[in-house]
Amino acid sequence: MKAFDFSYDDKNLSDFGFIIANFDEKGLETIDGAEITFNTISSLGGLRNYLISTQYDNCLEITMQIAKYSCSTDIQEISSTEFREISRWLNRKKFLKFKILDENHIDLYYMASIISINRIELDGRLMGLELNIITNSPHAFKEPRLITITNTKVNGKHSINDISHEEGYIYPHLEITISQDGDLNIYNAIEDRNTYIKNCVAGEVITMDYPIISSSISSHNIQNDFNWNFFRVANTFENSRNDLTISLPCSIKIEYSPIVKVGL
Repeated sequence: MKAFDFSYDDKNLSDFGFIIANFDEKGLETIDGAEITFNTISSLGGLRNYLISTQYDNCLEITMQIAKYSCSTDIQEISSTEFREISRWLNRKKFLKFKILDENHIDLYYMASIISINRIELDGRLMGLELNIITNSPHAFKEPRLITITNTKVNGKHSINDISHEEGYIYPHLEITISQDGDLNIYNAIEDRNTYIKNCVAGEVITMDYPIISSSISSHNIQNDFNWNFFRVANTFENSRNDLTISLPCSIKIEYSPIVKVGL
C-alpha cells in the first residue's frame, strides 16, 4: 500500500498529525493494547455481518502502522496526551466508515472497526502505533449511488443498471413520492419480482429501508397494505439491467452502495 493517509468516521489521520508508516523492526518493541471482541451473525447472503452472537467469517482484515510526522523533524515521539486522543478516535465498539486516501481507493469505502491499538516503542519512547482493523464485509463499497426515476404514466417503463461486482441483489434506500391515488406495484423483470402497496394517495411519501417500511400518511396502515417484497437492485453474471414497470405516476429515489471486489 502506497497511501499515507486514511479517514475514519469522517476524520482524517493527518488531522491528528499522523501518517501511515512502515517501521523497521530493529530495536523496536510492539506492546499489545486493549482489544474489542466482536460477536456477529452473517446476513444478506454473507455480504454483511451484524453484531449479535458469532465470530466473523471471511471479512476483510488488515494490520496497519501509523506514526506522528512533521516535515521538519520526520518521525516524532508520541506524547501520552496524543496517544489518548487518537485512541479515543480509533478504538470504538462499532463499525464506522473507513477510507484509504489514495488514487486506487478514491471512490471506495469499508465499514470497519479498529479492534486493537498496539504501541511501538524504542528505548521506552512511544514512536508508533500498530492498528488491527476488521471490516463487516468481504468486499469494499462504492460511495452511495443516487438514481432518480420520474414516472409520469400508468405502467411506465424504466431501466437501471446495477454496477455491483457481486452477483445477487442489494436492498437500497428507497423514497417514493406518490402522484396519483391507487395501488402501487413496482415490477422488476430481472428477478420477476413485484413490490406491491395498496391504497396509496397523492402526495404520500413512502420510505423503505430494509426491513422497515414507513409512510408520511399516518392513517395509511402500510404494514397491512404491503406484500413485504422489498424493492431491490439485482444482477446476474450475464445481465445487470433492471427493467422496471411502475403502475402509478410517482417519483422514486434509489440510493445504494454498489459492491466492489477489492481487498484492503
